Amino acid sequence: MMKKVKLAKDRCDKSPFCRAKRACPVGAIEFKKTGFFSGEINVNAEKCIGCGKCIAACPHGALRF
Repeated sequence: MMKKVKLAKDRCDKSPFCRAKRACPVGAIEFKKTGFFSGEINVNAEKCIGCGKCIAACPHGALRF
């Protein structure tokens, strides 16, 4: 079974400019806008290929296997 990335929501800053989102080659890190400059980050497990690029890109350590 392939490892999937999980998000620790308490560590995530919910930025619309998320580095991890930009680093994901398959678009598995998704941002849902909830306000003018606020939103929610989620990992789409169906899209995630377990490459770990998002983990390396996240400055907050909010993503892990």
